[in-house]
Formats: sequence, structure tokens, C-alpha cells
Amino acid sequence: MRACLCVSADYTRTAIAFTIIAIIIMIIGHSFAFYAVRRPRYIIKRLAALLHFMTAACLLVLNEVFVKTVEHEKEHMPERIPPEAHTEYGFSFVLSWISFVLFVLAGLVFLLMSHKRKPEYADNNDAIEDEPMQLGRR
Repeated sequence: MRACLCVSADYTRTAIAFTIIAIIIMIIGHSFAFYAVRRPRYIIKRLAALLHFMTAACLLVLNEVFVKTVEHEKEHMPERIPPEAHTEYGFSFVLSWISFVLFVLAGLVFLLMSHKRKPEYADNNDAIEDEPMQLGRR
């Protein structure tokens, strides 16, 4: 019984840690995404894509930890979830899978739109990327 409580506590600690990591990465990813909209540099878009993929990975881990927690409690803790009980995950579980898919799609969009853009009038390989930069020299 004591070992089951420790395993359940480990699942809880894992979920809390990945939740905090996912929130931090999500905030940083959204800030890079908003910056990439204002200043369309390809490296910023690639960083935003990477951060969106990392957020999706954290959500995937959180969903799997939640499923394993319920399975563990069904098998080893009958006082919490009786064997004859019917369990459902509910709308929040579905919402987390939807947000996982949306973060993967956002990462794909930023990744696919992160190519270097060259001006149409360029007839050599010295074309500048994205938009012209003025360095202050004349």
C-alpha cells in the first residue's frame, strides 16, 4: 500500500513538473511567434516552430502520465477506484488532445513558412533575405 502511494505521488510530481515546463515553453513560443509576425526573419520562425513542437511534446507526456495514473490506480488502489467503477476522461482530456494537435499544426506552419525569401528582381545570388535593412551608412 505504501509503495502504491509513492508511485501515485511520483505521477503527480511528474505531471506538475511537465505542466510548469509546458507553460513556460508555451509563453516563450508565443512571444517568438508574435515577434515573427512583426519581424519576419526565418530564424525566429524556426525557433517559434521548435518551441511549439516542444510544447506539444510536453502535452503528449502529460496526457500519457494522466492515462498511466488512472490505470495504476485501477490496478493497485481499489479504495480510490473500485474494480467495478466505470471511468471516463471527460472534456478536459479531449481539450488537451485538441491543444496538442493545434500546437503541432502551429509548429508545422511556422516551419513551412520559415524559408528565406529573395526579392523577385534579383538576378544574382546576392539577394537579401526577407526585407531590406538599412544600417545607417550612406
